[in-house]
Amino acid sequence: MRELFGSAVRCGYKGCQQPLYRTSEGTGLRNLNVEIAHIHARSENAARWDAGMTAEENRSFDNLILMCLPHHEEIDSSPDLFPADLLRHWKRRQIAEAESTAAAVVLTEEEVAEVSQMSFGLEELVEAVSPLMPFTARSRSRAQALDVAFREAKARRKRRLVIVPPSRREAVLDWMQERPAAPVVVPEGQLRVLVAPMGTGKSERAARWWQDGLDICADRDEVGIPLWLEARTLGGKGLAGAVTEALGGDPHRPLRVVLEDVTWLPVKDANRLLDEARDLVGIWERMRILATSRPGPIVTEDERVDMAPWPPAQGAELVDLIVTDGLRGVWTPEIDDLLTSPLLALALAARLATGRTAKVSPSRLLADLATTILERERPQDLEQSWDLLTRLAARAIATQAAVPVTALGAREPQLWALTDSGLAVADNDGLRFTLPVFEHHFGAEALRAGIIEVETAASGAAFPLWRYPLTQFLTEDPHGGDEVVARIARTNPGAASWLLDEVARSQLTPPSASPRPWETAPARPNETDPSVRAGRWLRDAVEALLAGFGDCGTQLSRHHDGLLVQWGTRIVEDPVYGAGLILAEANAKVAPDLVAHNIEIHSDIRRHGWNRWTSFSLPTGPLGRWYWARDRLRNALASLVRQQRLPVPDTSPLATEREWGLAQHIIRIFYRRTVPSRIPLDELTTAIEEMMVKVNGSVRSTWSSGTARLDSDDIRWMQARLSRHHDDLTSPRPAPDLSPSGTTRWRWRQYSPDLTRTIVTHVFQDALTGYHDLVTTNFPAFGSALGLFSSLPLRAEGNIIIDVQDPGDDDAIWYALKPDPASSPQTPRADFTFTQSPQPLRDHASAAAFRHRRSSFHRPASHLSELPTGNELAATDLAYHWLATDLQALGWWTGALPTRH
Repeated sequence: MRELFGSAVRCGYKGCQQPLYRTSEGTGLRNLNVEIAHIHARSENAARWDAGMTAEENRSFDNLILMCLPHHEEIDSSPDLFPADLLRHWKRRQIAEAESTAAAVVLTEEEVAEVSQMSFGLEELVEAVSPLMPFTARSRSRAQALDVAFREAKARRKRRLVIVPPSRREAVLDWMQERPAAPVVVPEGQLRVLVAPMGTGKSERAARWWQDGLDICADRDEVGIPLWLEARTLGGKGLAGAVTEALGGDPHRPLRVVLEDVTWLPVKDANRLLDEARDLVGIWERMRILATSRPGPIVTEDERVDMAPWPPAQGAELVDLIVTDGLRGVWTPEIDDLLTSPLLALALAARLATGRTAKVSPSRLLADLATTILERERPQDLEQSWDLLTRLAARAIATQAAVPVTALGAREPQLWALTDSGLAVADNDGLRFTLPVFEHHFGAEALRAGIIEVETAASGAAFPLWRYPLTQFLTEDPHGGDEVVARIARTNPGAASWLLDEVARSQLTPPSASPRPWETAPARPNETDPSVRAGRWLRDAVEALLAGFGDCGTQLSRHHDGLLVQWGTRIVEDPVYGAGLILAEANAKVAPDLVAHNIEIHSDIRRHGWNRWTSFSLPTGPLGRWYWARDRLRNALASLVRQQRLPVPDTSPLATEREWGLAQHIIRIFYRRTVPSRIPLDELTTAIEEMMVKVNGSVRSTWSSGTARLDSDDIRWMQARLSRHHDDLTSPRPAPDLSPSGTTRWRWRQYSPDLTRTIVTHVFQDALTGYHDLVTTNFPAFGSALGLFSSLPLRAEGNIIIDVQDPGDDDAIWYALKPDPASSPQTPRADFTFTQSPQPLRDHASAAAFRHRRSSFHRPASHLSELPTGNELAATDLAYHWLATDLQALGWWTGALPTRH
């Protein structure tokens, strides 16, 4: 046998030495016994070639030349290059070589039978080779892979039911399987995202969709076995790498993929993963992906699938299934809030099973869940287990990966207690928590124990990782959270704002609050007056939030010489609305910084030294002053963003655009004439000097003419800007290069395609640079929590849509911002192409597909925008639009996004 296989028949092409059969460790391409017989048969025909052949003989099987795959394809694709004499010469040499090889081999009948037995097909090949090869997903047969998938699905469901007493888990599994589930429709080549708060049953609904796919592929071999991927375990291989590794190759067959809990990832990785999912379904059009996420990611309307809360009756049925007496005798209307999500219903059942009362808030119920399980499992050393779980959470959150068992410095029996409790699971990579709620809870314990400082967890780089443990830390004890929010606000006002919204969303039952929390707040010496104490309580919150802002901080609340001006406060009692406060601001920073005033509100308040005043109801609740302070600063920030007046470096492209725009307004207003393409510096300087006379003689001056608007701040900015100018001013963008057409009113149709592409490229490069300038200058403490900024460096790419058959109202840009390590904030890249057939793009990128919901951290994959040609503030408009979208995600922007010029 070994001699036969070792005597390889070689390719007949030009003496090619490529063997057609390898040694016994390799594989044959055909039945070897049959091929040897054919070789002997062909040798009998060799003598006939010189005498000529009939056409039938020439086409016969015996006249074939054995070729390796590359050479037979070469001959078949270009037969004219290979004359008959050349082919006959190759055939003679191959026959001679085969005869010399065959003559040395004498097979017995037993050997012939053995050779025949070695002939095999594809299934036999897989079975014979698999034990000798490194294990991959392809090593399993389809039947084996299906069996593994069914087993993994059941194990995954059981792991999520760790809350349920072991004796009732099978019953709960059967009950969940029998419950009718709302169908999720995910078309081929599409991504859908299940969006709901933690514990509302996203994973179960995704599991039902995944199970439907598994049932289908069990009956149809042409359908791929669905994949279940946890976003956090993908690591550096990414989504495409994980899919390829799980399948053992590219996904050519119809395939369902579940991407579990994308919001468990840090900001930048979650952005990348969602974009990769969109790209993947675009490449493999028979793939469909269903992701699960908490409220936060920006997804298009056609991608988002919202989950409705459970009916309370359904939650009550689940509790009755687990607990003998169920809710009998303990039900109150307040309990309904605990029955609207599977996690809360299971946690309530676990609590009732230990004999405790049902009078508990949702946040406290989740906070006590880990304790309930540990008390039920009763590990030998509860205190040691608690400490290990806390350190496990701190390490897992910081590294975003499973923790090696050696990293905790514990003995194996101590680690067994963790896995036996069901709170943690161990695999080849290490230890990790079974459910996110456990990691969040023990992450909050790590904060409480000081294993990680609150300021460290709230810092720009760490906050995306610690945002949910910080939320649980605050919701578990909102009354003690005021000082925690103060520490977070001074470190990262973006984190503080996001946490305030998350706490408000998670508190289904508002905690009881002191009606006058300012009365118990610390006060400085000699601040015994209730009005001053209330003012100090609010002012401290404003100053804490302002500490995390950059250059714009002095514009968010009235300052003088870089410090907050003096406040005057007076409490006003109202029998209906409770205590209210009148807050007046002085014209300057004077001592003391806060006083009680007795001025009645009237139009003459400025005569008493106060510049402005506001009145409002004093906030209540444990975090009330933080919501008030954020709203006060947020309104001022919204005004700056809408007016596009946030400070930027002098070298920023946004400063160049603003300078040209203000110069045009000044010429129109002061000289009342059309703006030339080149504005003389001396004329502009003269106008500004005369306008500064009015600025210096008034509190606030304004000018207007048509759509042009100017005020004192604009003139001061231009005066400082022009002090460094030595040349006349010109537009930062090229003028149109086509003659105006009387048939179109669209300004962008006055630009040639080449110039349009040049302008679009420069606008997006300037917008990305300008956005970076806005964030680093004004929001240095929380840039990492801003979706776009956290993804830098980026490049812009897309299509410029010019419909030659329409008058121009459908012309647009379809663009995407994608990570690009080759770019930099100072030199971003942009690449745009033209299309004159926009209908497919317009259908795919319809208006409905690009309406975005409020979000946390994540951004959409693609966008529609109008053409920027002819808009001299195009880069500014884009940069501020991106900034407002990111601020909205953190709660620093409400309402509609700013419109573009």
